[in-house]
Amino acid sequence: MILPLPLVPFEEYMLADDRPAYPMSFFIRLRFSGRFARPALESAVRTAVGRHPLLSAVVRKTGRNRLAWVASDKLEPVVQWTLKPPGDQYPHAPAIDLHSEPGLRLWVLEGEQNSNLLLQFHHSCCDGLAALLLIEDLLVAYALATGQTWRQAALRPLDEKRLLKRGNFGLTRWKLLRMAPKQLVGLLGAQQFLMRSPVPIIPHRPELANAQTPSAFPTACTRAFDVDESAGLRATARREGTTVNNLLARNLFLALEDWRSRHHPGNDADWLRLSVPINLRTAGDRQLPASNVVSMVFLDRRPRKFDNPGRLLKGIHDEMQLIKQFQLGLTFVFSLRVFRALPGGLARATKADRPAVTCVLTNVGTALARVPLPRREGRIVAGNVVLEGMDCLAPIRPYTSAAFTLFKYAHKLNVTLHYDPRPLSPGQAEDLLDTFMRRGRESLQTTS
Repeated sequence: MILPLPLVPFEEYMLADDRPAYPMSFFIRLRFSGRFARPALESAVRTAVGRHPLLSAVVRKTGRNRLAWVASDKLEPVVQWTLKPPGDQYPHAPAIDLHSEPGLRLWVLEGEQNSNLLLQFHHSCCDGLAALLLIEDLLVAYALATGQTWRQAALRPLDEKRLLKRGNFGLTRWKLLRMAPKQLVGLLGAQQFLMRSPVPIIPHRPELANAQTPSAFPTACTRAFDVDESAGLRATARREGTTVNNLLARNLFLALEDWRSRHHPGNDADWLRLSVPINLRTAGDRQLPASNVVSMVFLDRRPRKFDNPGRLLKGIHDEMQLIKQFQLGLTFVFSLRVFRALPGGLARATKADRPAVTCVLTNVGTALARVPLPRREGRIVAGNVVLEGMDCLAPIRPYTSAAFTLFKYAHKLNVTLHYDPRPLSPGQAEDLLDTFMRRGRESLQTTS
């Protein structure tokens, strides 16, 4: 057993920023046709979770007041079986206390002819790509437990010793020295991050002290670009000499300002800030169990610059190219190491009562692309169930009331909006998502 393991700075940051009213949780809901065989699913959960030590661990203080992952007294993950709520509602999911329970919860929501599997992850344990790795294991283990005889069905090899280096990002001391001059550009970005004051999408003051999650939590709405539109977005990005992610970031800036003009007009000098997670995995991480190998970059824009969408897209493209060229995705994780060494540590860095980000935009790419199971019209067949679709909900934070997650599945680009139901009504959230989808469809014709 690889445990205990000291927390790396990103894990500690996610834990320090966890609050009962704003859990540092993300969710993935898998929507299946067919109903699960209960013994087979519970066996598959034990098999899958057993391959990922951080998902069955809890946090304890160790010497020098440091935190570490240790084995939990709860030997097996608990699967909660319940009837599927009406519509697209989620069961209430309060914050996970990593000091008393592991950072993974699972629900099976049963309908007459279908099932939903909902997973809640504490972000200290893993990121979205790692969560999908667990889901791959779960689907394969379930297929095998139900007797599915697909010749390629097998669990991919994992090496838990890779967890010892999960905070190194493939960097040696020599590589760190070589990249130090590039990080000076990151220091300029950090200065801008601290000096600018982004606005929330709608003015509000979150209740942080002695508050709990609302009764309706999590709350989300979903949409999908159809197969032709999804291909069209890729073609548009190629035509413009950029990436789909840059195109969608531009579209989200435009959608945010469209939406604000209807619901709460702001000032064209306001700073709108997108938080964009960046995957830091290397080829050496292919056998890494679930963990965080991710950082964040931030895109700041003012609505006064939105009158020329083509120019806005070019600016985003150039900035992201600079981030890649100078490896500025590492700047955020390096800054966490610095903050941890200062008085008050990372807990102090997370307690500022002011907006830090307007909106989150995360793109996990093609979801479950390498699952070694048969497909039916692009949909994974696992034993007696078919994965028809899924929703991915990134965490929401104080003042950051909207988090967009994009992923491709069954040849479609899917969009999930996880929103805070305290400042935003369901109608406002639906309108925000529809506005983003409309901007996406408009970009199929032109970016000017």
